Amino acid sequence: MPYPTRSQVLAILRPLSNPPAGNNEFFAHVSDNVVWTVTGHMMLSGIWRTKESYRAATFAKIGPLFAAPGMKLEVPGGEQGIIAGEDGRAVAELRTVDTYTKSGVLYDQHYSWHMRFNEESVITEVKAFMDTAHLEKVLGAEMEKQKMAH
Repeated sequence: MPYPTRSQVLAILRPLSNPPAGNNEFFAHVSDNVVWTVTGHMMLSGIWRTKESYRAATFAKIGPLFAAPGMKLEVPGGEQGIIAGEDGRAVAELRTVDTYTKSGVLYDQHYSWHMRFNEESVITEVKAFMDTAHLEKVLGAEMEKQKMAH
């Protein structure tokens, strides 16, 4: 079976625009033994070697900081926002849309996910790049506000 095309990669990422249910739909396309790297030097940086450990360290940690329905991610350029190679590698630009913290601050984040797929179109590796200063500023402040409220 060939590796996923740009349109197939977009279809795999699209559920991330419909949180929280879409998150589980997306992660169904991620290997249990994914190697997921979040670059930078911040509270969410690191390397995880399982889907469960990545989700626990990132999505579960920041999810409670967002107002309902949660962090909505979209590929701004549609298929044009994705590069898909014939070797299973793909790069996608993602952006948060209509995503606010519980205290009402807009979380306007851009991501670049560099992914590797296997021949079953399952993601086996991700390296995620983002505006780490913005994440620390907005989500760090939201964490402090929520701590003070409790």
